[in-house]
Amino acid sequence: MPAVACFFALNNILESQRNASVHAEVRWYGSQRTLKYRSDLVIIDDTDLDTNEGIFFLPSKGYGFNRYYAIIEIKLRRPKDSNSDTKYDQIIQDDISKLLRIKSETQGLNPISEQRAFVLVFDKKRHRKLFKQIDFDSPGDANALAWELWSSPPLENSSSP
Repeated sequence: MPAVACFFALNNILESQRNASVHAEVRWYGSQRTLKYRSDLVIIDDTDLDTNEGIFFLPSKGYGFNRYYAIIEIKLRRPKDSNSDTKYDQIIQDDISKLLRIKSETQGLNPISEQRAFVLVFDKKRHRKLFKQIDFDSPGDANALAWELWSSPPLENSSSP
């Protein structure tokens, strides 16, 4: 799916939401209060943000939330990455599985019905990109990776003004 379509879908959901904000490097803790996952970007519902450390323990930075609109995972592959293409694809599949687990584990806590998840991958080694929206309702197609080639070659030996 092209990036424009992914973000158009997200924009449609957030257009009427005045209480959404973006947070980076969000940590997800399980019921055992141990770190389970880490997400690159998460768009949360600010009205659900809890900072009341006095009532119960909030791990990490002392913030907690249950409602999110979107999770975005970003992968950047450098030209000298030592992983094979198969191994790199598996890393991406692991992130997709993580997104599906987060959705499953937070389902009863998150009343927002139109949650979205995206994986954005930029592979400099193979000069390709991947923009994938994870369909929580049909996770069967989550394993399909449809790579696109970059339309222009990388800039080499370019000088800055």
